[in-house]
Amino acid sequence: MGTWGSGPLDSDTAEDFLDQMEEQSVSQRLTVVENTFRSAIEASGSSNSSVLPEEVMAAAAVVAANIPAGRDLAWNEECPSITEWLAKPITPALALSAIQALEVTLPADGWFWRSWVDAGEREEAQAAIDSLRSVLRPVSEGESA
Repeated sequence: MGTWGSGPLDSDTAEDFLDQMEEQSVSQRLTVVENTFRSAIEASGSSNSSVLPEEVMAAAAVVAANIPAGRDLAWNEECPSITEWLAKPITPALALSAIQALEVTLPADGWFWRSWVDAGEREEAQAAIDSLRSVLRPVSEGESA
């Protein structure tokens, strides 16, 4: 797998995920995103999970991009149409699933964080995940976005 940056879409895995999503209808995209989160949550961070952290981050980025507060996230420039990929408004349940999947897939002591060679890039990756959570959290709590 190639990773060229610290954003949620900065890897070959994320790019493959987006390519798959781009080919699908809005309802099919929702199903893929929901299944990605469900699989990650059910695996509870197991190393045997069929869902990679990069896929969970990409799915969470898709959800966040479709929330008004997330439309201006820097990485949306990589795929401008991403802000139109899901039906609006994003439901609290979907936003909560995204947060839960991020939490179980990217635990503070997990291999993903240890895999960064450069501390600065690790901090940038953490900031990107924090940005996702800050966009998703209000929606997950039922606040209007």
